[in-house]
Amino acid sequence: MTAAERIPTALCFDVEDIVAPQSDDAILWLAEILHEHGLTGSFMVVGEKARLWERRGRRDVIEALKKHHVAYHSTWHSVHPTTTEICLDKDFAAGMNALREWDQQGMADTERIFGRPLIGWARTGTSWGPSVMGLMGEMGRAYAYSHVYLPGHNVCWYAGCLGFQGEGIGGFDATFYEDALFEKKLAQVQREVDDFDKTDRRGAQWLCFFMCHPTRVIHTEFWDAVNFAKGANPPREQWKPANRHPDALIPTMQNNYRRLCEYLRGNDRLEIVGWGELIRRYDGQRPFATHAQVEEMARRVAQERQVVFTDHFSAGEILLLLCRAAATPQERYPRPTVYGPLSTPPVSSSSAEWAARDIKEAARAVEEEAARTGYLPASVTVSGRTIGLGTYFVALAEAILGRDPVSGPSDAFYPPAAEAVAQEVARALPQWVIHPENMDLSLLLEQTRLQCWTLKPAWSREAVFG
Repeated sequence: MTAAERIPTALCFDVEDIVAPQSDDAILWLAEILHEHGLTGSFMVVGEKARLWERRGRRDVIEALKKHHVAYHSTWHSVHPTTTEICLDKDFAAGMNALREWDQQGMADTERIFGRPLIGWARTGTSWGPSVMGLMGEMGRAYAYSHVYLPGHNVCWYAGCLGFQGEGIGGFDATFYEDALFEKKLAQVQREVDDFDKTDRRGAQWLCFFMCHPTRVIHTEFWDAVNFAKGANPPREQWKPANRHPDALIPTMQNNYRRLCEYLRGNDRLEIVGWGELIRRYDGQRPFATHAQVEEMARRVAQERQVVFTDHFSAGEILLLLCRAAATPQERYPRPTVYGPLSTPPVSSSSAEWAARDIKEAARAVEEEAARTGYLPASVTVSGRTIGLGTYFVALAEAILGRDPVSGPSDAFYPPAAEAVAQEVARALPQWVIHPENMDLSLLLEQTRLQCWTLKPAWSREAVFG
């Protein structure tokens, strides 16, 4: 099998138990045995867990993890409010500010303890909001276990962040302690690798091979379900550790874990790399578009009469490129950066038409607002009339192509793919046992759709730059 045919694979561990110190020892041997087998892991570390290692003097654990790739797993994980709960009643911008305030000290402490930057943020449970990806994009970091993906693409740009879809294979949490359970799980995973190898994949790709939660390897249940289920938030002095397997089973756990490492090292279909290496491969974007390319995008927009993105440009980027082509035509244009609107675009008249000159004249104002705020406006004023952003998007494309008069659909709020993304988020968020029941997700889901103005597939640097 050639190098190009191998599946880029990250071995992921979620390191999160901030109650039981015994999980520190499990993390240590998991990291050390992995290194002994010449394998690189991707450890997603909760900020408070790193601070506990520092307070407990567990430099051995820190040094063992430094041989692998280390990412952030929020400051408190399941201590309320979770990422979703923080974002639930806020727009995208306010959610970014709230997450920054809640988590910035935890990230700073973790980076100080490890002595190097963290490569990104990994989702906790199913808890997510578009703002967490916006925050990572603002910081130049990636996001793991994202709910955002496109058919055939499990690595995508969203909210300015390189996001890696969370659905993977593996999960050996409750198997290492018993040979029969482990063998059954390993056989299942081998079939899952076969199935993944047969899937249609385009662009940047990864296989999230989820190894385990170290705490769940040695415990019979999760630490957070014992304390924080369904919105419970007891004070720290009341936190209870989960029940543990007998220490006598640890040699069995380690033996089966070594068997897993041997399987991974011997599977020539898997290219096992740290998550940071995949980020480096896939973080390239087209730096500019030529005027001919902008015209080609305009033709597609006008033909489909909807908000679209392409393989290399998000809908928001395309809109600003059209604005530049309308206001100041050039041979080529730098790729713009912008977030989606913060509110839903209004419905426009289904029969309205505008003079192409008037649509083009409004382009400069759209550019200026995007540059001033960092966000697309929800609506655009054309000859004193307010029209929705998606309506303007299509009408501007027609104007660029020389049509006059021009029009656009009345209710184009975001790319059609936005609804599938929102449905996935709506499905996933309530599944986490930590979340309170009956959360009102309506605002978060609409903010998720609106940021799909920033959605596009990711590609390898070779595909982007040649």
